[in-house]
Amino acid sequence: MNNPQSKQRSLRLVGGKAEIFSGRLFCGYHPGKSARTVKEVLEKSASFLRERRIENPRLNAEILLGYVLGKSHSHLCLESHPLLSFSQLTKFRRLVIKRSRHQSLSYLIGRQNFMNLSFLVNSKVYIPRPETEILVEEVLKWLRESLLETQTGRRVTIIDLGTGCGNIAISLATELPEAIVYAVDISSEALKVAASNAELHHLKDRIVFLKGDLFRPLEGMSLTGRVDAIVSNPPYVARDEMGSLPPEVRKEPEIALDGGKEGLEFYQRIISLTSQFLKRGGLLTLEIGYKQLQKVKDMIACQEDMQPPRIVKDYQGIERIVLSKKKMAGEG
Repeated sequence: MNNPQSKQRSLRLVGGKAEIFSGRLFCGYHPGKSARTVKEVLEKSASFLRERRIENPRLNAEILLGYVLGKSHSHLCLESHPLLSFSQLTKFRRLVIKRSRHQSLSYLIGRQNFMNLSFLVNSKVYIPRPETEILVEEVLKWLRESLLETQTGRRVTIIDLGTGCGNIAISLATELPEAIVYAVDISSEALKVAASNAELHHLKDRIVFLKGDLFRPLEGMSLTGRVDAIVSNPPYVARDEMGSLPPEVRKEPEIALDGGKEGLEFYQRIISLTSQFLKRGGLLTLEIGYKQLQKVKDMIACQEDMQPPRIVKDYQGIERIVLSKKKMAGEG
């Protein structure tokens, strides 16, 4: 004979400690006894997340519930009265508990939007940020203005170093049907995700995924002096700052965050080899961290065949994107 009290207790333990919902969220829920509407669930879960200092708690709750119901979160406000099933409520509650512990929303739903495209993500890849869209937009603008308008139909060759889930490579390939992208990452697990995304967006025939350390897997591929653009959003967090990152960020792969002692290790390595691969007039584009601009500019200045960089700020007015062209023959 079933004990209703033991059933209630097991529900409250789902996803973690017993006190997590202690009478606050969905308390006393029993199938057939107390139904819950979309509106009620969103109000309670948003309040719960707000108490745990999760930013944008209502939006988080809507996205999670939309994921459980298989609907866009923007449609939930139009369906505030339908009742949730017991299984839907249980699944949603587990996700809310995880979110309250600062597990990334993108990891929980397995998706992240970038450049109006949806990307598969998991805990093995860095989550794409809006600021990186600026990098992609600047590269697209330059390629279209400098190359494609004057050389219609020409194949464009791009290298993406540290591709992660493939968001930069896939966004560029989507916008540039004439492009072939070489996407490099040292993590085989990240490359699996990136390859899945390329297949999702029907681009696996125009993106070459390579496992290895920065330019190393590109050696011997006859790319010397033939590349139009090199792009990278490398790890740029200083090692002694890793522990002070927000809780959600600390759950992302360390290999995608740790930029060495000052956060500059990868810039030095990328910049020193860039001109070996770029064509004359080719473009290097980098995303950089806060207060790293001057040192990155100094690194570029040490390369005699690279032009002084142009800088683009992000949405908060922080210098974020560095663009430098390889000098043309005879250019001082």
